[in-house]
Amino acid sequence: MSDVPSERVVEGEFIARLIFRAETPVHVGGTREANVLYALRLADGRLIIPASTWKGALRALAEKIAVTMPLSGLEKLAVERVTTAQDLEEARRKVGDLTPEFRASLEQGRRGLFDPADIREKLHSIGYSEEEMPSREGADLQLAEYLLLYCPVGRLFGNWARAGSLHFLDTILSSSTQRRPGVGVDRRRGTVQEHVLYTVETSDARMGVPLVFTGRLEGRGDSPSRLLASLLRHIDALGLNVGGRKSAGLGLLTLKEAEFYAFEPGRGGDGHGELLSRPFSAKPLGLEEFVKWLLGEK
Repeated sequence: MSDVPSERVVEGEFIARLIFRAETPVHVGGTREANVLYALRLADGRLIIPASTWKGALRALAEKIAVTMPLSGLEKLAVERVTTAQDLEEARRKVGDLTPEFRASLEQGRRGLFDPADIREKLHSIGYSEEEMPSREGADLQLAEYLLLYCPVGRLFGNWARAGSLHFLDTILSSSTQRRPGVGVDRRRGTVQEHVLYTVETSDARMGVPLVFTGRLEGRGDSPSRLLASLLRHIDALGLNVGGRKSAGLGLLTLKEAEFYAFEPGRGGDGHGELLSRPFSAKPLGLEEFVKWLLGEK
């Protein structure tokens, strides 16, 4: 059965502005020339942390948190089977043992772990025609994509079946740079490789690193909202690692400031939807206030 609530969905929109402090220098890789790993830069020389770097760092952390959440039904199955798959082929392999029951639900209308009506609705929404269901040869792919629609990590960050609800902005840094020496390591033996020396270009430490992202929630208090709340609390307590050379201690950020502008378009204090065009006129929330908003407690 569907894990998405059947009652009216309460939608929410927000903009988040976070300020981190770089406890260690940051390296986001750009070009490599000879033995120098240069940092990624704009044409004017300023350093940049792309939106994709932020998204990747936060998604990796969300995947680890998701497996600890008290999920059930299809959401739990999605997290266990397809959330961390590197591609659709791996996702198909991970759901192979469930394919006979999934196919039986489609072919015979059998309702058990899967709801035939919900399967058809969801597969239609991602482009499958009625003639393509059921498909004996493609049932494992259809099952993988069906579960990806229920994945709370995918609902926030996107996956092969759906777009995510969070959108990140690039961060531009006005920082001087420094070069740090390093040596190659034989990962199999755990020893230093001979004649492999290089330098890594990094930002300064102790500088402010801003992050801005926006989001739209299908329903406050649902699994993606709870996952985002846990993610923010984790970052507040333990920080976040971004960029390359994290194993060498680079890229550790700690959260110093956070403000959120959240509202429900057309509801509450936004009766006519004005905040869609001027969201910063909403009352700013601190991190714990925003977490309560995400959980539907505010």
